[in-house]
Amino acid sequence: MAQRRRDNKGRILKDGESQRKDGSYDYRWRDRKGKRHSIYGRTLEELREKEDDILQDQRDGIRSEARQITVNEMFDVWLKLKRGLKDNTLQNYIYMYDMFVRDELGTIKLCILRHSDIRRFYNTLYEVRGIKISTIDVIHNVLHQVLELAVQDNYLRNNISDNALKELKLMHNQDNGKKKALTKPEQDLFISYLKKSVQY
Repeated sequence: MAQRRRDNKGRILKDGESQRKDGSYDYRWRDRKGKRHSIYGRTLEELREKEDDILQDQRDGIRSEARQITVNEMFDVWLKLKRGLKDNTLQNYIYMYDMFVRDELGTIKLCILRHSDIRRFYNTLYEVRGIKISTIDVIHNVLHQVLELAVQDNYLRNNISDNALKELKLMHNQDNGKKKALTKPEQDLFISYLKKSVQY
């Protein structure tokens, strides 16, 4: 029986694991298409947490390259596939993405992007940059479609932008004054006024 490799602390390393000269660790594997991939960890525990994530991705059918692809790269795929929009609408989407998302969220890898990142991004647009909610809504519409494609292509388990704008929109509506329905007596009074008014 072949002797198993060990790290400098005497711990047995699993297949694909190795310790580097600086004491950190790496794990190498091949995806279903035979393409080689590798990840690194400062400690063996950190590396094995990442390995567990990879194994879970494989069980769930999540593509290995999701660990490398960025939001910008996913947007470019979405843009090539998008059909059925008027040219003005599509150009507006491209402008909004390039203006607000590309240099911010766009550079983040899909595998580490979180719902909280998107909410923080929208809050910053509104509170720091003074962007109107209607504009942020357009940005969200584009980003949501891009991330939905990532779900459909098995880069993500679910669309992490779902409901990311809900709280901010709700707060904005409250700031604009809560709408109140007329009571039955108020409606009767209003209709009576309209009937008696020469103007109406």
